[in-house]
Amino acid sequence: MCKQICTMRFVKFTLIGLVSITLAFLSLGFFHQSFEFQNEIEIQVSPDIAFAFFTDEDQKSKWLSGFYDSETISGKALKKGHRKVLKFKQEEQSYEMVEELREILADEKIVFQVETDLFVRVNEIYFMGKDDQTLIKSSSSIEGSTFLYRAMFYLLKNSIKQQTQLQYEALKQAIEHKEN
Repeated sequence: MCKQICTMRFVKFTLIGLVSITLAFLSLGFFHQSFEFQNEIEIQVSPDIAFAFFTDEDQKSKWLSGFYDSETISGKALKKGHRKVLKFKQEEQSYEMVEELREILADEKIVFQVETDLFVRVNEIYFMGKDDQTLIKSSSSIEGSTFLYRAMFYLLKNSIKQQTQLQYEALKQAIEHKEN
């Protein structure tokens, strides 16, 4: 008799614990709708060269992990409102993102939004400097499409920031390698 009661209590408290953990996790998505982070990197080229390389579709695969193609949906390249599908492949999995150019100021600033089924990300990127020195400063915000994704991305925000920094370091290497 005591064994059955103890087993029932164990099951009851285990279920209560699991439900509590699940609700706590989902509440992260409720309280943290989006998050922001910044990255920056210095590159030993002028801002106009860095900007041109960054916006060159033929160069993206050299620094943007998994990128292999893009296709215009609407608008003109490098003009406000331009929408395109970015195509990626990592290992055996392919996925696509829709990018919309929101603002562009040649050699100085580019703002774009990237949309998937999982999230919406807005990137503001500044190219600052002169002569042969450019500081690229990036500000990003990410919002998950559901409470589950919002919670997951919030918990992974440091990893996402680090991955973005790795991409900027790959950009730096690709630009400086091309210039030498």
